[in-house]
Formats: sequence, C-alpha cells, structure tokens
Amino acid sequence: MRLDVQGSLYLGMRIPGLPFYTAATDNVFPTSLHDLAQARDLVNVWTCRLFHFMRAEADEHKFKDVGGVPLEKLAKSHELTQTFVDLDSLLWDFMHKPTLKLTVREQLGLGMLRTRVKINKILAATCLYSEATMFDAFLPDFEDVLSICSYILASDAADRRLLTVSLDEGSLQPLFTVATHCRESRIRHSALVQLRKLASSEGSPKGIWHVEAMVRTAEVCIRFEEACCERANPSCSDIPEWCRVHSSGFDGWDVQPPKRQRVFAHMRLRPNGMDGEWADFSEAIEWSVSSHSMLGGAERQLLMEHDQLGQRNSHRYRQTVSARDGWALGPQTKILDVAVRKKNCGCSNYDLDDLQKSCVQ
Repeated sequence: MRLDVQGSLYLGMRIPGLPFYTAATDNVFPTSLHDLAQARDLVNVWTCRLFHFMRAEADEHKFKDVGGVPLEKLAKSHELTQTFVDLDSLLWDFMHKPTLKLTVREQLGLGMLRTRVKINKILAATCLYSEATMFDAFLPDFEDVLSICSYILASDAADRRLLTVSLDEGSLQPLFTVATHCRESRIRHSALVQLRKLASSEGSPKGIWHVEAMVRTAEVCIRFEEACCERANPSCSDIPEWCRVHSSGFDGWDVQPPKRQRVFAHMRLRPNGMDGEWADFSEAIEWSVSSHSMLGGAERQLLMEHDQLGQRNSHRYRQTVSARDGWALGPQTKILDVAVRKKNCGCSNYDLDDLQKSCVQ
C-alpha cells in the first residue's frame, strides 16, 4: 500500500497527493508517454517508491551499519536506478516527438520532471554506500541538471508568471543537490549562482520562504569542503573523503528584530573513515531582510500598483483591489490604505514599518 504520507518526507520535491488513476501505473511501466500528465504521475509514483526504499531500508546501511548490504537490497537499488534511466529516456523521446505541441509552460514543466528523474537516478545508485565519493561518478548528470535549471530560470516567457512558485520550488531541490553533492568547483558554484536567483525576492512575487536558508546552507557546505584543499577551484579529487559533508540541513528558523532572520545549518561528517564515528557541526546563519521583502507577495504587488494608481482616492482603490482579488478588508488592506492616503497627501517617503504599526493600532 502506498500512502501519501510518504510525500511529507520530502516536502517541496513534488506536489502533494497522487491521482487515483495512477494505481494503474504502479506495476506496468509504459513503453511510451501519451501526455505530460501521465509523465508527471509516473515520476511521482517512482519518486515515492525511491524515498520509501531509502528511508525504510537503505539509510540503515548508509548511516548506521556500514557494509554488509544484502544482495536483495543491492538488486533493488540497481532496479530503481535502471527504472529512472528508462524514465529519463521516455521523457527524452516524448520531448522529441515530431507531432508533439507543447506550450511554454508545458516545456518548462517537462524540464522540471527531467531534473527530478536525473537526481532520483543518482540517489538510487548511491543510497546504499556511505562514501561521499560515490557522487563523483555522476558529473555528467549534475551538469545536465544544472543546464536544464539554468534554462528554466533564464526563460522570460510570459506564461512563466502563472506558475513561478511551482517552477522555482521544482528547481530548488535539484540545484541544492548539485551544489552540495557535486564536488566539481565549476558545476557546484554555477548551481549556487542559480540558487541565489531563486532567493532573490526583492520586487518579485516569486520568493519562497525557505530558499534563502537553503542557499546559505549550501554556501556553508561548499566553504567548509573547499577550505580543506589549497586549490582555488578544486576538482573532485582535491576534496578528500574525510572532509566531505555527508548530510546537511537547517533548523531553528527565527526572525530576529529588527529585520533579521536566523537559522542553524547542520553538517555531518566522518573524519575518521567510514567505520568511524559521526562528527556533527552547526553554524548560525543570519541575514538582513528588508521591510519590502517581509511583506507577502500580494502586499508587494499592490504596493507597486498603488504608485500607478495614486491619483485614486483611498475608498475607491480599496474597493477595486478587493473586488479584483477577492480579498476581505482586513489588516493587509488597511496597510495599503494608509500607504495610499500618505501618497495622496504628498508624503512620498513613508516607511513600511510605520505602515505595519498602523495595522496593529
């Protein structure tokens, strides 16, 4: 039985919930894909299976009892790896069908599925091995993931604004995996550059709350590993196994007034070899957040709009916004109401902190 609770183990890597008709794909692997919906369902089903295998069986040998992997688990790992290789081929063939007509949205979505499949293939092939050097064999796949994500983020198609959050969310985990698991300096730093684009939410409705924390966690991992070698742009062979980060994450999300956010990045290493004990490191990361980015995407959008509509009176503006967006007249509207009144009375230099305080009053 496949439970959707498995999806909560990797939140952000796929949409929650699977359609009921995907049960038909559970035991029959197709020879071709008919549409993008079928491709998405197939990727979701096998992603569920991979993460279930990793957490239920593989993690015991990767992080606890190193070595002594039973043959049936090795066979399962190879089977999953081959499944994602075949699935990547199916997506490639589907993308190059001569009769296929996809919109820009669908092309970008198909690219997201391909990055997910490539990352899944790497995870399936390395999930039973405790050595971080196992990832060095997948440099071509890391580079493919980076190329696809770079293309998607560079797209200025008008359709992209309709699903910016889902695309950014889909790019986040593949890019983070490339930055933290690929030890080729050129590739991982390029992935970090793309991650920083996701974290840039100033003046844009595409900001995702945890992106900045993941970007800075990746920066900490890269800085830690590359500090162990003397070369400016190290390759995979320049970073020894004992200095490699095996797992990383962050917790302790906190907002420190005024306008600062803080998380704790955690890293796990095995400095004494694969049969040695784990060494845990943590680092507090803080960064400043502008008042503009602390507001929600809707408020930021409306604050940009009111500059163009400042000649309208406050009452009319509130009615227009509420009718168009279906908002209830609550604290958010009150903040914008104060902003418009100040704009109309000639007070052009207003502070957003004052607007937020007025909401409380």
